[in-house]
Amino acid sequence: MIKIIQITDPHLLEDQNDSFRDVKPFETLKLVIDHIKRSNWGCDMVIATGDLTQDNTKESYIHYIKLLESLNTPIYSIPGNHDNKTIMRSVLKKPLFHYCDELVIHNWLIIGIDSSKEHSPSGNISQRELQRLKSSIKSTNAEYIMIYLHHQPININSRWIDVIGLENKNELYEILNNNKKIRALFFGHIHQSVEMHYGDIQVIGTPSTCRQFKPNSNSFAMDNSPPGYREIQLNQNGSIDTNVVWLNQ
Repeated sequence: MIKIIQITDPHLLEDQNDSFRDVKPFETLKLVIDHIKRSNWGCDMVIATGDLTQDNTKESYIHYIKLLESLNTPIYSIPGNHDNKTIMRSVLKKPLFHYCDELVIHNWLIIGIDSSKEHSPSGNISQRELQRLKSSIKSTNAEYIMIYLHHQPININSRWIDVIGLENKNELYEILNNNKKIRALFFGHIHQSVEMHYGDIQVIGTPSTCRQFKPNSNSFAMDNSPPGYREIQLNQNGSIDTNVVWLNQ
């Protein structure tokens, strides 16, 4: 089996003491990292599904690196709509860190896809990224595939955020429809926990390490749920066990 921690949407700022939506994102991410360490759940890797920073400063990405490298495990990061890809890519060159990368562990291919669209809150997987995904799927000898991206590829019954989800989801669906190896898609962006299906594929969204959005809301609204992260276990038979960990636990 493969054990993965997913964190998403930390929205870090240049000043560690500054607030974002009435919380200090540096402090909440640190609490999440400390909780992961204390849990002794153990993991083979961490996936970070976008919006690592809010203000696009190099310093905020350096904060991210300093917090995450203390886990001493490979960190696979993809950009969200608030990230600056140029700065993010340049900073994430330290050992343990990977940008929009993929790997095969045991009998699983795990691949991160860039769904960010410049100057837009909604997402769009570029033709280049779609081709990369197709090529990776076609060439892999892995039995099963897990994909992760920032934007939700499925409506979650919240009108305001569904309109800023993945714009070209139908192009992604064409890939999903043509490959039975794909078992799950994990994403961020929505600041809440969602577990749905697209056919036999699990489609799963994870809460933010800072503030959450109110579920099933037609207009923007914040929720009082605490920071969270997700534990993912990929099993040798292709099944997936997953659990959201809330910090008040």
